[in-house]
Amino acid sequence: MAFYSKKFVKLTEKWIPVSKTVSCYDAKRLAKDIEKESTVSQTDVMAVLNAIPNVMTRYLAEGHSVKLDGIGSFFLTFECKKTGVDTAEEVSMDQVTNIKVQFRPAMKSGSMKGKFNNSLIADDIEWTYLPNTKADETDEDVPENEGGNTGGGTGNDDGSFAG
Repeated sequence: MAFYSKKFVKLTEKWIPVSKTVSCYDAKRLAKDIEKESTVSQTDVMAVLNAIPNVMTRYLAEGHSVKLDGIGSFFLTFECKKTGVDTAEEVSMDQVTNIKVQFRPAMKSGSMKGKFNNSLIADDIEWTYLPNTKADETDEDVPENEGGNTGGGTGNDDGSFAG
């Protein structure tokens, strides 16, 4: 079961639903649950999960993308200074202000069922209203990306997701 609350958007003066994350599961919890669904021990799963960042970092630094079937692809992008240069010869890495890892979720194969075809979104997901401990939010109450997104984003800044 996934959760949502309500948010008032001052710009449009309308209310919208926003997804809510109730907790964050860590690698240890993931390994424990993977152990239950496979023949691999929790310790072995943890060893693999712990190796992923080092291996992926190396692949990305070598100019490769990394695709995890059923999850998605990771690749490097960067932001540049707002002002470009006049000629191709002037282009340099000195223009780069930030390097990022971009994630593109895997899509479900076959026909697109409904409007949600990200492979990590369950077909039978159920949404339940989760009232806030305070009054439902307005634009000013919630920083961008906190507590979930209303569309097109990548989730919480800390990488958490409801589980």
